[in-house]
Amino acid sequence: MTDARREAQLVFNGLAPEYDRSGVAYFGPVGERLVALVDIGSGESVLDIGCGRGAVLFHAARAVGEHGRVVGIDLSTAMVEAVEKEARERGLSQVDAVVGEGRSPQFPEASFDVVTGGMSVHMLADIPAVLRACHHLLCLGGRLGLSAPATVDHPAPEVFGLRSIARFSAAHDAGSGIYPYAEAFGGARRLRGDLMAAGFENVEIMEEPAFISADSAESFLRWTRTHGMRKLWDRVSPEERCRAERAITAEARARSERTDRIVLRTPVMYVTASRPPLDATTGLSDRGRA
Repeated sequence: MTDARREAQLVFNGLAPEYDRSGVAYFGPVGERLVALVDIGSGESVLDIGCGRGAVLFHAARAVGEHGRVVGIDLSTAMVEAVEKEARERGLSQVDAVVGEGRSPQFPEASFDVVTGGMSVHMLADIPAVLRACHHLLCLGGRLGLSAPATVDHPAPEVFGLRSIARFSAAHDAGSGIYPYAEAFGGARRLRGDLMAAGFENVEIMEEPAFISADSAESFLRWTRTHGMRKLWDRVSPEERCRAERAITAEARARSERTDRIVLRTPVMYVTASRPPLDATTGLSDRGRA
């Protein structure tokens, strides 16, 4: 494991108890939208890459029903344990979670009807290799669904709908290394080419608005400490932390689309594609193989 992966594992192990559990709506609604776009159906098998606390996974579990199967993989042992615990508490026997690296999931070929990656795959190294692995894991005619933050850099960069967070991240080189200073996946044109090179067809890349909804600016600020942005908060001085907190809460109030709570608009990229229903080497469908 590289130092970067080890650091990420430690960070997200520490965040697991509160990750996406602060009462702020964002990852869950984006995950629900992704499940709808990739059209997960009853009885299907789904692999969710970088499952976190289940923003995509639990919506997928509802879609496949008790006769389906959903497997989540995540680098963080604590995230996986939290997902397994919640699945048991909900009585979701169709859900499993395992520790694993998203760029090389260890499953046999054609294991899944659907592979998803909500706000995760765009941060992995060697995206073409990841897409080839996804293609390998899908059955013939299977579908891929991904989401990622869409770049906002005009008239000034924004992160989570705010310019103050973008400035704060840039000052410490603490962003994802991608968003918002370059396009996720290298941009739609490059992504389309990588998907087709991996063997996918029916590629659709779209951008839609998503909303971060919090009870107050203070709740939104606390939320920024419950995911990957926590690394940034941990590395700054108390004085700079106070300045950033004031700037972020003031801008959140000013830019909120509602006055009774904080609602921030931020665009999301959604990607869907499918593995062809015929094997290019044999000309056989799944039924033909049988």
